[in-house]
Amino acid sequence: MARREPMDRVRKRRALSSGLLLTIFERFKVYVTERVDGFFSEHAEIVHGELRFTRSDKFKQLIKEKGVGGIGQHGNKSFRASLHWFYDLDAITKEELEEVERIYSLRNEIGHELLRIIADDDKRPISLRDVLITFGVYVKIVRWWVKEVEATIDPEFDQEKYKTTNWDEVDSVETVFLREIICKALVGNAEWEQFEEMVRNE
Repeated sequence: MARREPMDRVRKRRALSSGLLLTIFERFKVYVTERVDGFFSEHAEIVHGELRFTRSDKFKQLIKEKGVGGIGQHGNKSFRASLHWFYDLDAITKEELEEVERIYSLRNEIGHELLRIIADDDKRPISLRDVLITFGVYVKIVRWWVKEVEATIDPEFDQEKYKTTNWDEVDSVETVFLREIICKALVGNAEWEQFEEMVRNE
């Protein structure tokens, strides 16, 4: 008969997964929306040390066309429209788009029912898989954006440099920082260690 994991350890793991998901998802939302908003914007200015875009008619139209979700889905239209823009350009797959929609609902649950997620055994906990999917899609979009947008308008990126760059290793400052947080937070987590070993063996 398998030994049951002590409840204090289970609750600690649930709290950790919930915190990681919330942290990563909030930064992911900002990154995705700001890139598309800025792409279409014709004017930007620094306000209190932050870059602010004047929202263009093109982005407003994109929000009208792609921003409305289904019954029970989140109401963040600008984020949904931005994510669809990346999907329409093959930056992410249909499955990844749907997973982000699902995980957005989990993110909202964390905001409203964190105590139940941690303490209630009948409540579906946030899993490590949810955390890694969110981070994986975030990194994938960062790499697509750098390759397909930033590098194509950077005068220092000549054809040779573009061809020889390993785009699978590109990161933003933020994704590097978040990866460090994930690695440090999950030290000793058996599921995480199995995942790392699987990646090393591929």
